[in-house]
Amino acid sequence: MLGFKLQGAYILQMRVLFLPIDERFCTKDYFLHLCSSVGIDVLVPEYFGLKKIPADVDYIINWLFENSSNCDIAILSLDMLLHGGLVPSRLDYTQEETLVKRLNVLSLLKRQNTNLKIYVTKSITRIPTYNSMEEEPDYWGYFGKALYEYSLELAKGSKVKKTDIPNWIIEDFLWRRRRNLKIIRETIKLVRSEVIDFLTIMLDDNSEGSLVYKEACELHELVKQQGLSDKIQIRNGADEASLSLLSKSLCDYFGLQPTFKIVYRKPEYAHLVPPYHSDDLDTSTKSHIVGAGGKLTDSEREFDILLYVNNFAPDEPREAPFQENLHEQESHDKLKHLIELALEQSKIIAIADVRYANGSDNILVEELLQRPIDWKSVTYYGWNTAGNTLGSTCAHAVILYFSKVGLLKLNVQDLEKYQSILLLEHWGYQANVRKMLYGEIEKLGYSAGSCLSMIKDEDWAKNFVQENLKPYLEKINRAFKKSWKCSIFFPWHRPFEIGIVLHDTQ
Repeated sequence: MLGFKLQGAYILQMRVLFLPIDERFCTKDYFLHLCSSVGIDVLVPEYFGLKKIPADVDYIINWLFENSSNCDIAILSLDMLLHGGLVPSRLDYTQEETLVKRLNVLSLLKRQNTNLKIYVTKSITRIPTYNSMEEEPDYWGYFGKALYEYSLELAKGSKVKKTDIPNWIIEDFLWRRRRNLKIIRETIKLVRSEVIDFLTIMLDDNSEGSLVYKEACELHELVKQQGLSDKIQIRNGADEASLSLLSKSLCDYFGLQPTFKIVYRKPEYAHLVPPYHSDDLDTSTKSHIVGAGGKLTDSEREFDILLYVNNFAPDEPREAPFQENLHEQESHDKLKHLIELALEQSKIIAIADVRYANGSDNILVEELLQRPIDWKSVTYYGWNTAGNTLGSTCAHAVILYFSKVGLLKLNVQDLEKYQSILLLEHWGYQANVRKMLYGEIEKLGYSAGSCLSMIKDEDWAKNFVQENLKPYLEKINRAFKKSWKCSIFFPWHRPFEIGIVLHDTQ
């Protein structure tokens, strides 16, 4: 890793070898945008797969060998390297022997460039609670809920009751889980032999008492027994993992651990478990701080980053599209005060909006956009799961901190554009316009469920979304003093997620 001093400030010159978990906007482009905002050069493959269609793994491996010698850090998803993507990792029949050979590519990369620091993420395969073959093997469309209930009995260690699930499906389900755990254990060996410098093991969508959580606990004991707890972290999440590894790698390089002070909107409910998680919110929040390279403090004044967690109460909806649109009496006065206080003290403000899954708290974002905010010191995320939001918020905050202390050089235009994209997606689309899109699709004679795999008339859907995002973009432009226009696309040609491009009009 290279760097040089410029007028007393250390400006990082880093080249990152990046292999995302898949080709989606949130897993690939978030990373690229954040790196661009601080001048980090990223090398990423040109070609990927498409949801259930895996990337060409031979191409990926050749690309890694061709580019690793010129890089300082490798941030790699093993789901991509071994299977061609996150969804293919749940579907393919690649045998253990082949996967181990692909995994050993990391040893060869390290031998080729002994200075290369390798940061890796691997997921524990999820077990959805519902019938859907959207991202799972086809049999999940008929036996998904039953398999989930079957897995709960396995997690309890109790004798499984008689089930209508065909034996071949149970055998396939169990084989996939054994295979995944074997590969994770092989990966842990590479950490022990110092091929991998840091590993995150992610609990993809899961729940309390789940088999995913049981497997994670077993892996945690293995990591602890081998004395690798400082090099391996196991936590809830998946899509945000590359961002966390980016900030962790910077913390390791600079030898700094920014201190985080946590403030909850509802501290009395920090013990509640968010949707799609097995850990309570407080445990998850602390684990994501550590995963991003930071550390915790209880000090009222001695901290670098104030993490405001907009958490939920038991009687509130858990999904953003079902929040009340009427302005409630309670506003975010606590956050207003904390922003003023922390900015007076030159702190970084990180806002993790986990009040709802799959989108922003409308009231919070409306209030934020009405305030004069220096986005060089403040960041906001409010997307998908609590783990996705917490991990990406903490990583972004660490990047802002290193910029503030002169270790990274911000490109303010790129930074503000990225933050605006996040607001437009998490608030405008996920919390509001996506529900409208589903409604319009149903009016056209299609059920919302029938278009989850693909949008039949994608040009119409793009125009509909862009038109309905205009009021949200206008408010964002006003807050950022910009005149951006947006175009959107559907990375997986379905309405659940979008990609956003902001165009300068000046």
